[in-house]
Amino acid sequence: MKYKTYLIAAGLLTLLFVFLYGVYLLTNTAPNYKEIMTITSDDHVKWSSERKHVLIEYSDLQCPACKLYHEMLSSFEASGSPQAAIPKKVTLVYRHFPLYQIHENALQMAYGAEGSSKQGKFFEFVTALFADQDNLSKTKDPKTYLVDKAKAAGLNIEQFKKDMDSQYVKDKITSDLSGGERAGINGTPTFFLDGQKLEFKSPQEFVKILQNIQ
Repeated sequence: MKYKTYLIAAGLLTLLFVFLYGVYLLTNTAPNYKEIMTITSDDHVKWSSERKHVLIEYSDLQCPACKLYHEMLSSFEASGSPQAAIPKKVTLVYRHFPLYQIHENALQMAYGAEGSSKQGKFFEFVTALFADQDNLSKTKDPKTYLVDKAKAAGLNIEQFKKDMDSQYVKDKITSDLSGGERAGINGTPTFFLDGQKLEFKSPQEFVKILQNIQ
């Protein structure tokens, strides 16, 4: 009888161990960085065409920190920039990660930016939205706001409206969001360099990381 009790107890302990180990695997699985480092034809890519070093940016158009980093990265492209070497050795990929739970216009802004890409104006449009972020955050009519921005950018307005509301654009944003979530992103901006998530405490540290790329 005691032997039988021992076997039952041992079996229960084994089941408990298996269960706890399964929970451990589910909660401690490493984020999938390899997946998001694959550049697709739908991605928005600029800087070096060599793709020797790839910097993936996940950004929210209504996020103040994203505006700061976007403007900093854009400044690297200016003539005479002290960081002019960075765009020559790094490929930059922009992806959407609108934090729509806290930024009520972020998702619609991402749709608008994607709509502009159909007319070859993606990065210019993103820059315009970041530059006017204060008004973007206050607007109660984001679609009209975006149409006004499209007019200022010289876009075909009817095409822009159609593209902005298209299923393709919605699927693109969903794909960016899903990939970011699988990679463990929970804030913006988030950057990945050559398959590694970048950790830094200031813009200066971020720039130093890019400067040190060989």
